Amino acid sequence: MSSSDRAMSSSRTAPLDKTVQVGGTASSPGATSLGVPSETIAWLTESENSAVAALTRRELLGERDGPKIEALWALRNDYAPIARILSLQNDDGSWAPPARDYKKYEGSLWQIHFLGELYASGDDQRVGRAAEYAFSRQLDDGSWSCSNKRQYGSIPCLTANVGRALARLGYCRDDRTIQALASIARVYLKNGLLACMAGGHSYTLNGYCHMLAPKVLLFLAEVPREVWPDGASELRDECVRVLREREVFRCLPEGSRAFQEQALAVPLKERAVFRERYIAEHGPIEYGDKPGWLRFGYPLSYNSDALEALIALAGVGETHRPEYEPALEAVRGAADARMRWILRNTHNGKMLADVEAKGKPSKWLTWRALRVLAEFREAAATN
Repeated sequence: MSSSDRAMSSSRTAPLDKTVQVGGTASSPGATSLGVPSETIAWLTESENSAVAALTRRELLGERDGPKIEALWALRNDYAPIARILSLQNDDGSWAPPARDYKKYEGSLWQIHFLGELYASGDDQRVGRAAEYAFSRQLDDGSWSCSNKRQYGSIPCLTANVGRALARLGYCRDDRTIQALASIARVYLKNGLLACMAGGHSYTLNGYCHMLAPKVLLFLAEVPREVWPDGASELRDECVRVLREREVFRCLPEGSRAFQEQALAVPLKERAVFRERYIAEHGPIEYGDKPGWLRFGYPLSYNSDALEALIALAGVGETHRPEYEPALEAVRGAADARMRWILRNTHNGKMLADVEAKGKPSKWLTWRALRVLAEFREAAATN
């Protein structure tokens, strides 16, 4: 057993009443204390999931980059789900015929998204081939389509997911990635709403797509601000606004199902007018909690949850505000006695590779939750 293995083995047996200071950054380690048991920190820093281990050391413990973190970071593609996805890749960088690019959750564009979510290393030639395949499926306007590269299938949430993954995989300054972000901004500026279709249509009583807001913010957070295209700042502000106004997850209008059933029978061009008439007839919209957003999962797809939305808000510079407190409280309340978060929502069995186990503590969720709580708590303390 190596000295590092002995140290890890020793830390695994640490008493539960010992806690570790978590929070801050490498420049201000331990700025806040979340009282995380040392056993949980040891679990997060095991090398089995080297991305979480490195991110925990760097972002939660405030350790400076050095041989230990660099070694963990270099092992990311050995993580079982990433290795499994890459092992099934075709020679051209795809995983399925082009007509099945968007097949849930086995198509090639989904694999790009999942590789990004799992922090795969873009230095791997297989990841590079996958990226080039994804770019080859990009539409002329910069977006991606769920309908075999047909323009009518262009959807901003898919574009945000694929673009964000490519940015994280090493293409954050690539002109093609910037074009993808620009395509979402153009749709917003043209229509004045966060639409779930590139044509600007929204079939919801909300009048916009609430699920889209976190996905766009996550994409924006991966692209350096100095290369944001025109309209990106306005897009950022709108996404923040809708999440803030709905306290992140309180975005489900009462009567939304009845509205959708009626709206689908109305010609597309008349739906905006129909929505206005529906609201006038039924009174002001009352909003309730979106239940699925309180069942945390990873990796997610086109839908989101309160934890991911908070990560997205923090990623674009949002600090603690009263409107975010209900979502933060929901995150805090989901922790178990060891400050671990359970995987409640999963695509396991539908993806090419399972990621962790439903109903069991999740390293991905635990790292994400601690990161969010540390960032917003530190911001609250300094405001």
